[in-house]
Amino acid sequence: MFSQPSLILDLLTSGWVVLVFIILFGLLPLLAFRQVSIPSLASRIVGAFVRTTATIGIGGILWTKLGLFTWITAVLCYLTGLGIGWIASDRWQYRGKFQQLSQQIALSTIDIFDRGLSLPQLSRWLLSPWRAIERLVADRLLVGTPQRIVPNSSGMQIPSRAVVPKERLHPNDSANLERGSRSLAATRHHRSRASLPSLLLTAIVMLSIGAISLWLRFEHPITEFRFSHPDTYGRLLVVQQILARDLPQINYLPIFPSLAAFLTALSGVHPLQVVHLLGAIIGTLLVLGVGYTMRCLSKNGAAALAASYSLGAYLFTWNLPIPSRLPLGVRQCLGTLRDTLDLGLIRSWAASESELGALFVILAIGCSTQIAKSSQRTASIVNTSCCALLALALDPTLPILILFGWFGGIFGRQMALFSLSMGWLILGVLATIPTSGFAMLTGILTTLPIGLSLLVGLLFIAIASAGRLLLANWSAPICLTIFLAITLNFFLPPSPQIDYLEYDAAARKAVEIGYLFPHQQWTVVAPIEQLSQVYGRGWYEDAARFTTRYRDRVTTASFVFPHQTTLLIFVEKRPFISDKPEYPVPYSVLIDPTYRNYRSPSGRTQLAAAMLQMCETYRRHHPDLHTIYYESDRLRIYQFSPASMDNKKSQLTISKFGTNNQGASTTPISMLPTALSGRI
Repeated sequence: MFSQPSLILDLLTSGWVVLVFIILFGLLPLLAFRQVSIPSLASRIVGAFVRTTATIGIGGILWTKLGLFTWITAVLCYLTGLGIGWIASDRWQYRGKFQQLSQQIALSTIDIFDRGLSLPQLSRWLLSPWRAIERLVADRLLVGTPQRIVPNSSGMQIPSRAVVPKERLHPNDSANLERGSRSLAATRHHRSRASLPSLLLTAIVMLSIGAISLWLRFEHPITEFRFSHPDTYGRLLVVQQILARDLPQINYLPIFPSLAAFLTALSGVHPLQVVHLLGAIIGTLLVLGVGYTMRCLSKNGAAALAASYSLGAYLFTWNLPIPSRLPLGVRQCLGTLRDTLDLGLIRSWAASESELGALFVILAIGCSTQIAKSSQRTASIVNTSCCALLALALDPTLPILILFGWFGGIFGRQMALFSLSMGWLILGVLATIPTSGFAMLTGILTTLPIGLSLLVGLLFIAIASAGRLLLANWSAPICLTIFLAITLNFFLPPSPQIDYLEYDAAARKAVEIGYLFPHQQWTVVAPIEQLSQVYGRGWYEDAARFTTRYRDRVTTASFVFPHQTTLLIFVEKRPFISDKPEYPVPYSVLIDPTYRNYRSPSGRTQLAAAMLQMCETYRRHHPDLHTIYYESDRLRIYQFSPASMDNKKSQLTISKFGTNNQGASTTPISMLPTALSGRI
């Protein structure tokens, strides 16, 4: 169960979510959106992914606005998008396909009623869908496979995959074809032997990049239930509101929450884990997207590997001190830049709307490189448009980077790479200047490591090109090996100092309570972080307000909590205090209830002591109404059962706080604020 942090259970859950994501956003769309004109499998996968994301994003927003989001509407939206893509890939020849399908069904039905259904026929009928799927997969994944034309002595050209009767072959054709086959086999064998070291190095580098990237991005989501970035609690709350069919009060398009809600509805996993893993999946897709775009722009596989590795291993942490002799404004800008780069390590597995938008920025640049080819123009324009619109919807400032890349593309692909990476760097640095008027470019500053990884790939191309003067064709492999050796020894990121907001046990128990207790039959009294974790499943009351209301009244022996639901009160035996040093905060922050009760060390300590005293006093007066639901050296969860109505009649004197249908001032989760306060 969730009460024990089982690594095996967390691994299985994570693997299931990743598998569902690959099937829903990769395999099925690849079969539906055929994209016959694009020969590259990687480009077809990218096109299928962006079209599916656009479909789910638009459908999720529509169903959310209408308050109709359920797993049924999510599946309906998904299948509709795939169906439209399927029909469009065959040039809208749907009428003939439907007629052919209906005729086959009618003839099969008549045949069954006419002759009966024997066991062999039944087995063939049951296996026919699987055979059809096999043919479909072979047809969809082998799009654009060229046929080699083999000439013969009679002047007839025969495709290498064609079947030609023997009587149509010239007597010398067999000997010519046999000699040609032996020559082709010898040529392939020679090329394979010559490229074996390069292929081996490429395989080793790709495995290293994959292992480091996956470890860095999935270690924390698998081992920790609590979020490592405070903004993630707000995103989880929006996802819970979408699933509960409540209209979120937000000022942006909920594309990321819609994807998370869709994945939750179809995987059956708790939204907390889905949001956790979706951030890690987006971080991994960014590594792949950087390599794809670098390959499209440079046609250099080694440079694509170098750029992907720099982002996958995250080589951009800043450990050097800022010189004190620099002017104050410069030190402030460098400090902001350093904090952003260090925080980027955490955001690599806690990706949000900015990272998702940056993913579509680089994919838009990569897809646009294929527009020049007339055979691929239509599909490439559709893919590029989907990427640009998604980037605009996620962060209106990110499409500026697409314009930088397209402008540089006028002068060549490598110039597009240069203008994109340098534009990312310049705009990111400008966003660190408080008085520059570029504060709106926060999204570009947040995603600056992605631009830096493209810059690393560009520098690798320059160094490898210079090395060709001495190393010839071995320049790129040798430079890549040296780059990996140096960075693995000196530039790998240190363990991040994560500013958690709660104990991991608190998050796990909140999720467990939602599964074990009947819906709407319990009330959680806890810090603000538990609001997003239990939303839509029960009731929630803020711990500070609850303590202020009842800590003096529990001293009366006859007092009982006026709740008709089971109370689960989270009490920290050891108050959770961040390890980060405190900085001066303005007065407006000091008087904020969230900061005063949960972020301030002294305020949180006082609240924990008051809650412990209140619960222990109530426990002594009513030993028959309480149990300890969970206890460790850090956290204790009291479980108080509702008292009988006879004992409550004299206690309903709290009308000045307002009552609901529970007879208490507890607020239903569906009526609570839609945003959470992060770490100040």
